[in-house]
Amino acid sequence: MSRFNRLEALKGLLADRDVTTAGELAAELGVSVRTLQRDLATLRDLGTPIDGDRGRGGGLRLERGWSLGRVHLNESEAMGMLLSLTIAEKIGSPLLLDDLRSVTRKVGAAFAPAQARRIMGLRRRILVGSTASAQVLASYRPPGAHVTRPLLDAFLHQRLLRITYEDQYGAATERDIEAQYLYYNLPVWYALAWDRLREDVRFFRVDRIRAARTAGGGFRLRRADAFLSAGEAETRSV
Repeated sequence: MSRFNRLEALKGLLADRDVTTAGELAAELGVSVRTLQRDLATLRDLGTPIDGDRGRGGGLRLERGWSLGRVHLNESEAMGMLLSLTIAEKIGSPLLLDDLRSVTRKVGAAFAPAQARRIMGLRRRILVGSTASAQVLASYRPPGAHVTRPLLDAFLHQRLLRITYEDQYGAATERDIEAQYLYYNLPVWYALAWDRLREDVRFFRVDRIRAARTAGGGFRLRRADAFLSAGEAETRSV
């Protein structure tokens, strides 16, 4: 085992246990206690907060609440996390609000500059409004993955989306839409889109989309004012 891999393994062993000893760790890693102590010193120098009790029966542990390493997220996962954090912040829980803001900042700062710019552009296209009305909630049913996955793909990658949409009267039509924005009225999602059938801006309730698939071709972002003016005055971007 290379030293780098051994250090990673050592962090994993520490994370798995409430308390352990240098002897136990050395035995599992197949090294001497002296080598193990050097590895512990290296981890501490790198910022890993390892506590230790001196004397017979003493133990080693990671500082309570410390998290391991980096989590590698793809673009879709990063957007999902940032979106979830922002919606939680919008709800405004007084118990969690300070932590949510801190986590959001840290997650945003973890990306490479080019990816961070792209994610910021996507976040501007996600709008959060007020809570859905009682009338909307009465007919709301959570949408399935067969709709949400192609919709998110079309939104992220600016692909044309072909949907079968059922209106409030039960009439179904097939539309080709450009998912320019996503719009959230807790707990209801809308695609705020350019409808190529009507040649105009339209809201599509995601739970009323019966089928969705990406169609051939992509789309360019249109001027924002027509879409932003369609929502509520208090709407804000993620």
